[in-house]
Amino acid sequence: MGAIDFGEWVAPDLRLELGGRTYTVRPLTVEAAKMILAAAVRGEVNLGLVTGGIPAEVQAMLDSIGNEHPALGDAYAAMVADKVPAATIDRVTYYAVFYWARGKEYADTLAKLLWMPRELTPGIAGGAAPKD
Repeated sequence: MGAIDFGEWVAPDLRLELGGRTYTVRPLTVEAAKMILAAAVRGEVNLGLVTGGIPAEVQAMLDSIGNEHPALGDAYAAMVADKVPAATIDRVTYYAVFYWARGKEYADTLAKLLWMPRELTPGIAGGAAPKD
């Protein structure tokens, strides 16, 4: 009996393109996956996507993360070394959490909602100049 090649079924790397450089994040380990799921719960609560608070067992997992960035793996250190702005790393981390926890489509949709520039129409933002 021959070996089965799982190559086409494994989770692909996450490739993040920033400023002409590509950062590659390998799929999560079992331990990192637990942390990512906890971070996704926190993110959904903080964004108001789900109601209620963060369960105690999820908070305990979040507290164990410390200064690690399990959603980015080794790419986090590379971004810091390349002096990627902190705000960009925060956004990329948020994206990676939801990419690993809920999939690319979910992460893309959330990123567009959170960070895509929008033009405001007069009346929504107030069409008149500020009053003195």
